[in-house]
Amino acid sequence: MNGTLLNLGIPILGIGLVYFVAKWKNISFKNDIGLIFPKLKDLLFWAILFFILIVIEEFAIKQFGDQTTNSWIDKYSIGEMVLRSIGIVILAPIAEELIFRGLLYARIKKTSLKYVGAIVIPAIIFSLVHIQYAEYLTFVIIFIDGLFLGLARHFSKSVILTIILHSLANIAAIAEKFI
Repeated sequence: MNGTLLNLGIPILGIGLVYFVAKWKNISFKNDIGLIFPKLKDLLFWAILFFILIVIEEFAIKQFGDQTTNSWIDKYSIGEMVLRSIGIVILAPIAEELIFRGLLYARIKKTSLKYVGAIVIPAIIFSLVHIQYAEYLTFVIIFIDGLFLGLARHFSKSVILTIILHSLANIAAIAEKFI
């Protein structure tokens, strides 16, 4: 149950951190962090591209990576599976995107690194935060996903779009856990 509580607690702390830093540094949730709804055409465009990317990544994993999946069925109770799913599909994408494609993106973009640094640096940190996935290929895929989400954030101006995309990717990732 401790891991399940961490799946809920850490993202909630992350969301709170973004809120307090934004208020403290007078960062606009709309203009800086990008807390705006994406245009429907942007949502569809980036969702289709992300789907294609995930298909390519899944192919790469099947060809070159570790194909073992740890099933949740015998490991967790129904309640734990529901709570873990909420943490992984809803809370983690909100927290991680607000931090990486919201707060960090906004701050780095205002430096001499501009938008390139604002896309690349959060992608590097995003992949390092997911270091628990020890396999090299998975680590590289997470970095590529971070770059993709950074590009989506940059061109759409919406962190809500990246939250949606991240949630969809996490749905696909945990669907394997129920097999």
